[in-house]
Amino acid sequence: MRIMLAVLVLLTGCASAPAGDVTAARTSWHGATYDEVVSSWGTPVRSTKTNDGRDVYTWMSESVTSRGAFFPSIGLFGGSGGVGLGTGVTMGPYGGGEFLRCERTLIFQNGLVVDQIWQGPADYCASFRRR
Repeated sequence: MRIMLAVLVLLTGCASAPAGDVTAARTSWHGATYDEVVSSWGTPVRSTKTNDGRDVYTWMSESVTSRGAFFPSIGLFGGSGGVGLGTGVTMGPYGGGEFLRCERTLIFQNGLVVDQIWQGPADYCASFRRR
């Protein structure tokens, strides 16, 4: 029973990891060129120009995550001359999924990113950090 409790505690620790750092992801693109952004994210979904001449481009990414369930197990086995204990964790499908969307609007001045607006779940948007 202690082993199963330990496994559950470890799994709970994994599930409660801190949310993605969307601020760091956004900051990583400050000063990037349009070509650098396009090489990572592809063509923007829309664009415009501000009254003061800055270029504004928006990229949108969508995904569906699958949810899973963890099934801890403990087994006892025995044979000639011994008894053993085995543990395991299985992950299986559990219901549908969650729809995710991250919209990133980058404002360029003199060919470089000078301002940004990011909208969407922090964990998902953080995955668009500059590498």
